[in-house]
Amino acid sequence: MLVAVLVVAMAAVVVGCGSTGSSDTGSTGAGDGTKKLRIGFSGDFSGPVAPYDVPLRNGMEMAAKEINAKGGVDGITVEIVAKDNKGDQTSAVQAAQELLDDGVKVQALTTVDGMVAVGRLVTGAGGIVAGGMATTPSIVHDVGDRAFSLIFSDMAQGAVAAQHACDKGYRNAYTLEAPEFDYTKYLPAYFKDAFAKICGGKVVGTAIYKLGQTDFSAQVTKIENANPKPDVIYSGIFLPDTGPFLKRLRSAGVTAPFIGGDGNDSKFFIDSAGSAADGVVYTAHGAATKGSPLAQFATDYAKVMGKETESFTFEAVGRDTVYALVEAAKATGSVEPDKLLQGVMGLKDLPLVTGTIRSMDPKTRYPKKQVFLVEMAGGKRTFPKPIEPSYTPEPNYG
Repeated sequence: MLVAVLVVAMAAVVVGCGSTGSSDTGSTGAGDGTKKLRIGFSGDFSGPVAPYDVPLRNGMEMAAKEINAKGGVDGITVEIVAKDNKGDQTSAVQAAQELLDDGVKVQALTTVDGMVAVGRLVTGAGGIVAGGMATTPSIVHDVGDRAFSLIFSDMAQGAVAAQHACDKGYRNAYTLEAPEFDYTKYLPAYFKDAFAKICGGKVVGTAIYKLGQTDFSAQVTKIENANPKPDVIYSGIFLPDTGPFLKRLRSAGVTAPFIGGDGNDSKFFIDSAGSAADGVVYTAHGAATKGSPLAQFATDYAKVMGKETESFTFEAVGRDTVYALVEAAKATGSVEPDKLLQGVMGLKDLPLVTGTIRSMDPKTRYPKKQVFLVEMAGGKRTFPKPIEPSYTPEPNYG
Protein backbone atom coordinates (compact mmCIF):
# COMPACT_ATOMS: atom_id res chain seq x y z
CA MET A 1 0.00 0.00 0.00
CA LEU A 2 1.37 3.33 -1.00
CA VAL A 3 0.13 6.67 0.24
CA ALA A 4 1.42 10.00 -0.64
CA VAL A 5 -1.58 11.08 2.34
CA LEU A 6 -1.25 9.97 2.18
CA VAL A 7 -1.31 10.15 2.76
CA VAL A 8 0.19 9.97 1.59
CA ALA A 9 -2.54 9.40 0.03
CA MET A 10 -3.75 10.03 -4.12
CA ALA A 11 -6.68 9.36 -6.53
CA ALA A 12 -6.44 9.27 -10.33
CA VAL A 13 -8.38 12.26 -11.54
CA VAL A 14 -8.66 12.71 -15.23
CA VAL A 15 -9.99 15.90 -16.65
CA GLY A 16 -11.21 15.89 -20.23
CA CYS A 17 -12.47 18.88 -22.11
CA GLY A 18 -15.54 19.68 -24.07
CA SER A 19 -17.70 22.58 -25.17
CA THR A 20 -20.22 23.42 -27.79
CA GLY A 21 -18.76 25.65 -30.45
CA SER A 22 -15.33 25.42 -28.81
CA SER A 23 -11.97 24.67 -30.35
CA ASP A 24 -10.79 22.94 -27.14
CA THR A 25 -8.83 19.78 -27.99
CA GLY A 26 -10.87 16.59 -27.54
CA SER A 27 -14.00 18.49 -26.62
CA THR A 28 -17.47 17.01 -26.55
CA GLY A 29 -20.39 19.32 -27.08
CA ALA A 30 -22.93 19.61 -24.31
CA GLY A 31 -25.48 20.83 -26.85
CA ASP A 32 -26.50 23.93 -24.91
CA GLY A 33 -23.43 26.15 -25.08
CA THR A 34 -21.94 24.83 -21.84
CA LYS A 35 -18.45 23.44 -21.41
CA LYS A 36 -18.21 19.99 -19.88
CA LEU A 37 -15.29 19.23 -17.61
CA ARG A 38 -14.94 15.45 -17.79
CA ILE A 39 -13.11 14.11 -14.78
CA GLY A 40 -11.94 10.54 -14.97
CA PHE A 41 -10.82 8.55 -11.96
CA SER A 42 -8.54 5.54 -12.38
CA GLY A 43 -8.70 4.53 -8.74
CA ASP A 44 -8.45 1.48 -6.53
CA PHE A 45 -12.05 0.70 -5.65
CA SER A 46 -11.64 -2.96 -4.69
CA GLY A 47 -7.98 -3.47 -3.75
CA PRO A 48 -5.68 -2.66 -0.82
CA VAL A 49 -5.99 1.13 -0.94
CA ALA A 50 -9.73 1.31 -1.61
CA PRO A 51 -10.21 3.00 1.82
CA TYR A 52 -8.41 6.00 0.29
CA ASP A 53 -9.55 5.98 -3.35
CA VAL A 54 -13.23 5.18 -2.80
CA PRO A 55 -13.83 8.24 -0.57
CA LEU A 56 -11.94 10.41 -3.05
CA ARG A 57 -14.13 9.21 -5.90
CA ASN A 58 -17.26 9.75 -3.85
CA GLY A 59 -16.18 13.28 -2.97
CA MET A 60 -15.64 14.09 -6.63
CA GLU A 61 -19.02 12.65 -7.56
CA MET A 62 -20.66 14.71 -4.83
CA ALA A 63 -19.04 17.89 -6.19
CA ALA A 64 -20.21 17.09 -9.73
CA LYS A 65 -23.79 16.56 -8.56
CA GLU A 66 -23.71 19.79 -6.59
CA ILE A 67 -22.32 21.83 -9.48
CA ASN A 68 -24.60 20.33 -12.13
CA ALA A 69 -27.70 20.77 -9.94
CA LYS A 70 -27.03 24.51 -10.08
CA GLY A 71 -26.71 24.45 -13.85
CA GLY A 72 -22.93 24.58 -13.70
CA VAL A 73 -20.46 27.35 -12.85
CA ASP A 74 -20.14 30.04 -15.53
CA GLY A 75 -21.35 27.51 -18.09
CA ILE A 76 -19.04 24.74 -16.85
CA THR A 77 -20.59 21.39 -15.93
CA VAL A 78 -18.80 18.30 -14.64
CA GLU A 79 -18.85 14.59 -15.50
CA ILE A 80 -17.03 11.98 -13.41
CA VAL A 81 -15.75 8.86 -15.21
CA ALA A 82 -14.39 6.20 -12.84
CA LYS A 83 -12.38 3.06 -13.63
CA ASP A 84 -11.28 0.47 -11.07
CA ASN A 85 -7.54 -0.32 -11.24
CA LYS A 86 -7.80 -2.75 -8.28
CA GLY A 87 -4.62 -1.32 -6.74
CA ASP A 88 -2.48 -2.85 -9.49
CA GLN A 89 0.23 -0.87 -11.31
CA THR A 90 -0.40 -2.46 -14.72
CA SER A 91 -4.13 -1.93 -14.40
CA ALA A 92 -3.59 1.68 -13.34
CA VAL A 93 -1.56 2.41 -16.47
CA GLN A 94 -4.05 0.55 -18.64
CA ALA A 95 -6.96 2.54 -17.19
CA ALA A 96 -5.08 5.79 -17.79
CA GLN A 97 -4.54 4.79 -21.43
CA GLU A 98 -8.20 3.93 -21.83
CA LEU A 99 -9.10 7.37 -20.54
CA LEU A 100 -6.68 8.95 -23.00
CA ASP A 101 -8.22 6.91 -25.81
CA ASP A 102 -11.57 8.33 -24.76
CA GLY A 103 -10.21 11.87 -25.10
CA VAL A 104 -9.65 12.44 -21.40
CA LYS A 105 -6.35 14.28 -21.25
CA VAL A 106 -5.88 15.54 -17.71
CA GLN A 107 -5.27 13.07 -14.91
CA ALA A 108 -4.41 13.10 -11.27
CA LEU A 109 -2.67 10.13 -9.76
CA THR A 110 -4.06 7.07 -8.05
CA THR A 111 -2.94 5.73 -4.68
CA VAL A 112 -1.02 2.76 -6.07
CA ASP A 113 2.45 1.90 -7.27
CA GLY A 114 3.19 3.30 -10.71
CA MET A 115 1.94 6.81 -10.05
CA VAL A 116 4.87 8.38 -11.89
CA ALA A 117 4.42 6.01 -14.84
CA VAL A 118 0.76 6.99 -15.11
CA GLY A 119 1.64 10.68 -14.87
CA ARG A 120 4.29 10.49 -17.56
CA LEU A 121 1.95 8.55 -19.83
CA VAL A 122 -0.72 11.22 -19.58
CA THR A 123 1.55 14.25 -19.84
CA GLY A 124 3.41 12.64 -22.74
CA ALA A 125 0.11 12.55 -24.58
CA GLY A 126 -0.41 16.29 -24.06
CA GLY A 127 -2.38 16.00 -20.85
CA ILE A 128 -1.85 17.31 -17.35
CA VAL A 129 -2.05 15.52 -13.99
CA ALA A 130 -3.45 16.65 -10.67
CA GLY A 131 -2.02 14.93 -7.61
CA GLY A 132 -5.18 13.95 -5.74
CA MET A 133 -3.78 12.89 -2.35
CA ALA A 134 -0.14 13.40 -3.41
CA THR A 135 1.64 15.09 -0.53
CA THR A 136 4.99 13.60 -1.59
CA PRO A 137 6.82 16.24 -3.70
CA SER A 138 8.99 13.76 -5.59
CA ILE A 139 5.90 12.38 -7.37
CA VAL A 140 4.87 15.72 -8.85
CA HIS A 141 8.53 16.55 -9.58
CA ASP A 142 9.24 13.24 -11.32
CA VAL A 143 6.16 13.50 -13.53
CA GLY A 144 7.24 16.94 -14.72
CA ASP A 145 6.02 20.50 -15.09
CA ARG A 146 2.58 19.43 -16.29
CA ALA A 147 1.85 17.92 -12.87
CA PHE A 148 0.61 19.72 -9.75
CA SER A 149 -1.01 19.07 -6.39
CA LEU A 150 -3.95 20.81 -4.74
CA ILE A 151 -3.23 19.75 -1.15
CA PHE A 152 -0.40 20.54 1.25
CA SER A 153 3.05 19.00 0.83
CA ASP A 154 5.05 16.73 3.11
CA MET A 155 7.41 19.65 3.73
CA ALA A 156 4.50 21.61 5.15
CA GLN A 157 3.04 18.85 7.32
CA GLY A 158 6.49 17.85 8.60
CA ALA A 159 7.12 21.46 9.59
CA VAL A 160 3.76 21.81 11.36
CA ALA A 161 4.42 18.59 13.30
CA ALA A 162 7.86 19.93 14.31
CA GLN A 163 6.39 23.29 15.35
CA HIS A 164 3.83 21.47 17.50
CA ALA A 165 6.57 19.37 19.11
CA CYS A 166 8.64 22.48 19.82
CA ASP A 167 5.66 24.33 21.27
CA LYS A 168 5.08 21.37 23.62
CA GLY A 169 8.65 21.66 24.88
CA TYR A 170 9.91 18.43 23.29
CA ARG A 171 13.60 18.52 22.38
CA ASN A 172 14.59 14.84 21.84
CA ALA A 173 12.73 12.86 19.18
CA TYR A 174 12.85 9.28 17.89
CA THR A 175 11.73 8.59 14.33
CA LEU A 176 10.32 5.50 12.62
CA GLU A 177 11.10 5.20 8.92
CA ALA A 178 10.31 2.90 5.96
CA PRO A 179 12.91 3.73 3.24
CA GLU A 180 11.05 1.84 0.49
CA PHE A 181 8.55 4.66 -0.06
CA ASP A 182 9.25 8.40 -0.28
CA TYR A 183 6.36 9.33 2.02
CA THR A 184 7.59 7.17 4.89
CA LYS A 185 11.23 7.93 4.09
CA TYR A 186 11.26 11.71 3.72
CA LEU A 187 8.44 12.81 6.02
CA PRO A 188 10.60 12.02 9.10
CA ALA A 189 13.48 13.85 7.39
CA TYR A 190 11.37 17.00 6.94
CA PHE A 191 10.35 16.76 10.59
CA LYS A 192 13.98 16.38 11.65
CA ASP A 193 15.06 19.39 9.59
CA ALA A 194 12.29 21.64 10.91
CA PHE A 195 12.66 20.35 14.49
CA ALA A 196 16.31 21.39 14.48
CA LYS A 197 15.72 24.77 12.83
CA ILE A 198 12.70 25.80 14.90
CA CYS A 199 13.84 24.95 18.41
CA GLY A 200 17.17 23.14 18.24
CA GLY A 201 15.47 19.75 18.63
CA LYS A 202 17.44 16.57 17.98
CA VAL A 203 16.55 13.15 16.62
CA VAL A 204 18.24 10.74 19.04
CA GLY A 205 17.54 7.59 17.03
CA THR A 206 15.72 6.02 14.09
CA ALA A 207 14.10 2.61 13.73
CA ILE A 208 13.52 1.06 10.29
CA TYR A 209 10.41 -0.93 9.36
CA LYS A 210 8.80 -2.30 6.17
CA LEU A 211 5.41 -1.41 4.76
CA GLY A 212 2.80 -3.99 5.70
CA GLN A 213 4.76 -5.13 8.74
CA THR A 214 2.66 -6.48 11.63
CA ASP A 215 5.25 -7.25 14.32
CA PHE A 216 7.03 -4.15 15.63
CA SER A 217 8.83 -5.79 18.57
CA ALA A 218 12.32 -5.01 17.25
CA GLN A 219 11.51 -1.37 16.54
CA VAL A 220 9.88 -0.85 19.93
CA THR A 221 12.85 -2.46 21.69
CA LYS A 222 15.16 0.07 20.03
CA ILE A 223 12.96 2.90 21.23
CA GLU A 224 12.87 1.44 24.76
CA ASN A 225 16.68 1.30 24.84
CA ALA A 226 17.25 4.76 23.39
CA ASN A 227 19.65 6.98 25.31
CA PRO A 228 18.66 9.69 25.89
CA LYS A 229 15.00 8.78 26.13
CA PRO A 230 12.89 10.54 23.50
CA ASP A 231 10.36 13.19 24.47
CA VAL A 232 8.35 12.38 21.36
CA ILE A 233 8.14 9.79 18.55
CA TYR A 234 7.49 10.87 14.97
CA SER A 235 6.77 8.81 11.84
CA GLY A 236 5.07 8.85 8.45
CA ILE A 237 3.68 5.37 9.21
CA PHE A 238 0.15 4.99 7.88
CA LEU A 239 -2.75 2.54 7.90
CA PRO A 240 -2.93 -0.35 8.34
CA ASP A 241 0.56 -0.34 9.91
CA THR A 242 -0.04 2.38 12.52
CA GLY A 243 -2.40 0.39 14.74
CA PRO A 244 -0.10 -2.61 15.34
CA PHE A 245 2.87 -0.30 15.97
CA LEU A 246 1.05 1.82 18.55
CA LYS A 247 -0.39 -1.22 20.32
CA ARG A 248 3.07 -2.79 20.63
CA LEU A 249 4.57 0.52 21.73
CA ARG A 250 2.06 1.07 24.52
CA SER A 251 2.02 -2.58 25.63
CA ALA A 252 5.78 -2.25 26.16
CA GLY A 253 5.19 0.63 28.53
CA VAL A 254 6.57 3.37 26.27
CA THR A 255 4.58 6.50 27.08
CA ALA A 256 6.35 9.06 24.86
CA PRO A 257 3.83 11.03 22.75
CA PHE A 258 3.41 10.00 19.12
CA ILE A 259 2.98 12.43 16.19
CA GLY A 260 2.12 11.17 12.71
CA GLY A 261 1.04 12.23 9.23
CA ASP A 262 -2.17 12.57 7.24
CA GLY A 263 -2.19 8.89 6.30
CA ASN A 264 -3.86 8.22 9.67
CA ASP A 265 -6.87 10.49 9.19
CA SER A 266 -9.35 7.65 8.79
CA LYS A 267 -12.12 6.10 10.86
CA PHE A 268 -10.19 2.84 10.56
CA PHE A 269 -7.38 4.38 12.64
CA ILE A 270 -9.52 4.39 15.77
CA ASP A 271 -10.69 0.82 15.16
CA SER A 272 -7.18 -0.52 14.52
CA ALA A 273 -5.30 1.28 17.30
CA GLY A 274 -7.93 1.06 20.03
CA SER A 275 -6.94 2.71 23.31
CA ALA A 276 -3.37 3.07 21.99
CA ALA A 277 -4.69 5.93 19.84
CA ASP A 278 -5.24 8.13 22.88
CA GLY A 279 -2.88 11.10 22.93
CA VAL A 280 -1.79 10.64 19.33
CA VAL A 281 -1.47 13.83 17.29
CA TYR A 282 -1.39 13.80 13.49
CA THR A 283 -1.58 16.29 10.65
CA ALA A 284 -4.75 16.37 8.55
CA HIS A 285 -6.47 18.15 5.68
CA GLY A 286 -9.19 19.67 7.82
CA ALA A 287 -10.66 20.12 11.28
CA ALA A 288 -14.38 19.52 11.73
CA THR A 289 -14.89 22.12 14.42
CA LYS A 290 -18.41 23.47 14.97
CA GLY A 291 -19.38 25.78 12.14
CA SER A 292 -16.29 24.95 10.08
CA PRO A 293 -16.41 24.37 6.29
CA LEU A 294 -15.50 20.71 6.87
CA ALA A 295 -18.38 20.22 9.31
CA GLN A 296 -20.78 21.81 6.81
CA PHE A 297 -19.37 19.61 4.07
CA ALA A 298 -20.29 16.47 6.02
CA THR A 299 -23.88 17.72 6.24
CA ASP A 300 -24.01 18.65 2.55
CA TYR A 301 -22.44 15.33 1.53
CA ALA A 302 -25.10 13.35 3.39
CA LYS A 303 -27.86 15.33 1.66
CA VAL A 304 -26.40 14.99 -1.83
CA MET A 305 -25.12 11.40 -1.63
CA GLY A 306 -27.71 9.94 0.73
CA LYS A 307 -25.06 8.51 3.06
CA GLU A 308 -22.40 9.63 5.51
CA THR A 309 -18.73 10.02 4.59
CA GLU A 310 -16.52 6.95 4.99
CA SER A 311 -13.47 9.00 6.00
CA PHE A 312 -12.81 12.22 7.88
CA THR A 313 -11.28 14.26 5.05
CA PHE A 314 -10.67 12.16 1.93
CA GLU A 315 -14.12 12.87 0.44
CA ALA A 316 -13.48 16.55 1.12
CA VAL A 317 -10.19 16.37 -0.82
CA GLY A 318 -12.07 14.82 -3.75
CA ARG A 319 -14.68 17.55 -3.57
CA ASP A 320 -12.05 20.29 -3.46
CA THR A 321 -10.15 18.79 -6.40
CA VAL A 322 -13.20 19.22 -8.59
CA TYR A 323 -14.01 22.72 -7.35
CA ALA A 324 -10.42 23.91 -7.80
CA LEU A 325 -10.32 22.59 -11.36
CA VAL A 326 -13.64 24.25 -12.12
CA GLU A 327 -12.31 27.51 -10.70
CA ALA A 328 -9.26 27.20 -12.97
CA ALA A 329 -11.52 26.59 -15.98
CA LYS A 330 -13.67 29.56 -14.98
CA ALA A 331 -10.61 31.84 -14.75
CA THR A 332 -9.35 30.93 -18.22
CA GLY A 333 -12.70 30.36 -19.88
CA SER A 334 -11.55 26.95 -21.08
CA VAL A 335 -11.31 23.28 -20.06
CA GLU A 336 -8.50 22.63 -22.58
CA PRO A 337 -5.52 21.08 -20.73
CA ASP A 338 -2.91 23.80 -21.36
CA LYS A 339 -5.24 26.61 -20.37
CA LEU A 340 -6.55 24.63 -17.43
CA LEU A 341 -2.98 24.18 -16.18
CA GLN A 342 -2.44 27.90 -16.51
CA GLY A 343 -5.58 28.50 -14.45
CA VAL A 344 -4.49 26.05 -11.75
CA MET A 345 -1.09 27.68 -11.33
CA GLY A 346 -2.81 31.06 -11.07
CA LEU A 347 -5.15 30.04 -8.24
CA LYS A 348 -5.08 32.56 -5.42
CA ASP A 349 -7.06 33.03 -2.21
CA LEU A 350 -9.42 30.20 -3.15
CA PRO A 351 -11.48 29.06 -0.12
CA LEU A 352 -12.06 25.30 -0.06
CA VAL A 353 -13.42 22.82 2.46
CA THR A 354 -9.86 21.70 3.26
CA GLY A 355 -8.54 25.23 3.67
CA THR A 356 -7.73 28.19 1.46
CA ILE A 357 -5.24 27.93 -1.38
CA ARG A 358 -3.38 31.19 -0.85
CA SER A 359 -1.29 30.70 -3.99
CA MET A 360 0.55 28.04 -5.98
CA ASP A 361 4.31 27.66 -5.58
CA PRO A 362 5.75 27.64 -9.13
CA LYS A 363 8.82 25.73 -7.94
CA THR A 364 7.16 22.77 -6.24
CA ARG A 365 3.74 23.17 -7.93
CA TYR A 366 2.13 22.74 -4.51
CA PRO A 367 -0.28 25.21 -2.94
CA LYS A 368 0.52 27.41 0.02
CA LYS A 369 -2.17 25.99 2.23
CA GLN A 370 -2.93 25.45 5.91
CA VAL A 371 -2.13 22.16 7.65
CA PHE A 372 -4.53 21.10 10.41
CA LEU A 373 -3.85 19.06 13.58
CA VAL A 374 -5.93 16.29 15.12
CA GLU A 375 -5.43 15.00 18.66
CA MET A 376 -7.00 11.76 19.90
CA ALA A 377 -8.61 11.87 23.33
CA GLY A 378 -10.84 9.15 24.78
CA GLY A 379 -11.37 7.57 21.38
CA LYS A 380 -12.52 10.86 19.87
CA ARG A 381 -10.88 13.41 17.62
CA THR A 382 -10.17 16.86 19.02
CA PHE A 383 -8.71 19.79 17.14
CA PRO A 384 -5.86 21.87 18.56
CA LYS A 385 -5.61 25.47 17.43
CA PRO A 386 -3.99 25.61 13.96
CA ILE A 387 -0.37 26.75 13.93
CA GLU A 388 1.88 28.23 11.30
CA PRO A 389 5.48 26.90 11.32
CA SER A 390 8.27 29.44 11.54
CA TYR A 391 10.32 27.35 9.08
CA THR A 392 9.48 24.97 6.22
CA PRO A 393 12.13 22.63 4.66
CA GLU A 394 13.02 22.54 1.00
CA PRO A 395 11.74 19.52 -1.00
CA ASN A 396 13.84 16.39 -1.30
CA TYR A 397 13.43 14.63 -4.64
CA GLY A 398 15.55 11.61 -3.81
